Amino acid sequence: MCGIAGIVDFERPASLAGDRLQAMLRRLQHRGPDGTGWRDCGHAILGANRLAQVDRAGGAQPMTCPEGRWTVVFNGEIHNHRELRERLDGTWKFRTRSDTEVLLAAIATWGEAALPRLNGMFAFFAWDAENKRGLCVRDRLGVKPLAWCVRNGRFSFASEAKALLECLPDRPVANFDAVLEYLVAPFFSGVARPMFEGLEYLAPGHLLRIAEDGIEVREWWRYELRQGVETDPERLAPKLRNALEQGVARSLDTDTSAAVLLSGGLDSTILAACAGRRSPAVAYTICFEGQDHFDYARSLMVKADDTPYAVEASAALGTEHRLVPVSRADYARDLRTLAVQNDALPAWEQELAQHHLARAVSRDFRAMLVGDAADETHFGYGFLLDDSVIEHPRALLRRFGSPPLGRALDPDTVEALAAHYARLSAEAGHEGSSRAGRLRAATHLIVRRWLPRLLHNGDIHGMAHGVEARVPFADAELLGLAVRVHPELGIRDGIEKWLLREAVRKLVPESIRTRRKSALPRDEGAEEVLRQEARRALDASAPLIGTWLDLRALRSMCDAPGRLGQPGLLFRVIALHHWAEYHGVRLP
Repeated sequence: MCGIAGIVDFERPASLAGDRLQAMLRRLQHRGPDGTGWRDCGHAILGANRLAQVDRAGGAQPMTCPEGRWTVVFNGEIHNHRELRERLDGTWKFRTRSDTEVLLAAIATWGEAALPRLNGMFAFFAWDAENKRGLCVRDRLGVKPLAWCVRNGRFSFASEAKALLECLPDRPVANFDAVLEYLVAPFFSGVARPMFEGLEYLAPGHLLRIAEDGIEVREWWRYELRQGVETDPERLAPKLRNALEQGVARSLDTDTSAAVLLSGGLDSTILAACAGRRSPAVAYTICFEGQDHFDYARSLMVKADDTPYAVEASAALGTEHRLVPVSRADYARDLRTLAVQNDALPAWEQELAQHHLARAVSRDFRAMLVGDAADETHFGYGFLLDDSVIEHPRALLRRFGSPPLGRALDPDTVEALAAHYARLSAEAGHEGSSRAGRLRAATHLIVRRWLPRLLHNGDIHGMAHGVEARVPFADAELLGLAVRVHPELGIRDGIEKWLLREAVRKLVPESIRTRRKSALPRDEGAEEVLRQEARRALDASAPLIGTWLDLRALRSMCDAPGRLGQPGLLFRVIALHHWAEYHGVRLP
């Protein structure tokens, strides 16, 4: 795990941009406390801050092959590095135990044909000095982030978009459409394009080639749901169980141990159970002030207090269990911290839990297992049971509430976004003439837009504290099996994640196996703090916020007595204010 950055310049020696690269690396210092390195490769200058997980002594970056042709900087983990090392051993003389050298050897030996062989989470840049060309690659689901831009003929990339602000000539400008999507559809936002104008994200499962004649971006992998035609649960369930256990084992095959984030839900309990079979596990559970008295009937996604379930799961599995208490007294300060950490803008209040969990884990661990990608790839969301919601993306947008848009915006803005999301599924070949087709279309959209946002948040908040979030449900072999599952096995008899539940019988406690989906909790008692902080944000950043939203309606929301109708919206208004203030963002 690292923070990587680099600059490619075909007109001038890249070393002339050395000061800029150093400034980029300073913005990424939290991602790599174990050392900083950089290398001048002629027309490319590359750097990395390292969080060592495999071969601390030998895995320093950037790493160059002995003859000097290839240099790589790499963020993430190659989980099948031992298997690949055996395949490459006859053609490559390894000098280290690191998975970075395995990646370097694979690219030097197989070129782009190495990509389908990589099982892990990764974002990397490889420079070919002989042919003066570079290759940027991002993993299948987008577990590891990678942003890029072109300015004054220079191509620059970095693990986080905010590092690329060093490449801009002036204060950053807000990307109008990206911020609009953030306010209207936060769960789909911040992944197709950065919130800063002029920057780009390399999409999950994509690669970017850069050479003197230009830049080319193409898809190298896709979550292809049209393969999902197998309907025999007795044949698939054992395979799924085995793939789960192997995926967790691969994610733990490093020199550092990992904690488990345990909510007491199905996904995190599966991870704790599989991890505990290898070595004693330590589990962490968030606990907000007054959590046992929250009114969960009001929540769309959080259905119950997690703590009793997490305690039960931990006791049944024999894990050490650590509660992470969160005081409401720090809530206002935490809101600013989230906005500073997450350059894609915090999308939902649950990011507060991610922040506190990562901070607690960082005291004793460098990595944590998280259950992200399970719901998205195994038909796990409760709203998929609602035929009206999967009919068209507009129903999903309405389900989570529409913000009061400013008068200058097109009144059909929400409908236009919904139509755009529908096209994404249609262009992938998914149709809505059958329930299975509608489930595939909804899942395609969730995997392409919702999941990358979740993964981005997990990476950002973990790495802010020097902790690597590992995602066993993103294991390549497990994904290859998941796409073969017919939707009627994913959802059956009104139960989401039906096949996954069948696969883990006797692995997890029965009460957990049958527990319905409940999202990571948020502080349901912080509504008055949200109102107060939203008022301050509206006073301080009215011109900015008013570019997209109706200020009068927002002020009425802040002043309305009783229960708050859209706490998530006020959370995003506050985040927008802090984000713009911290980064000095200008209006578009």
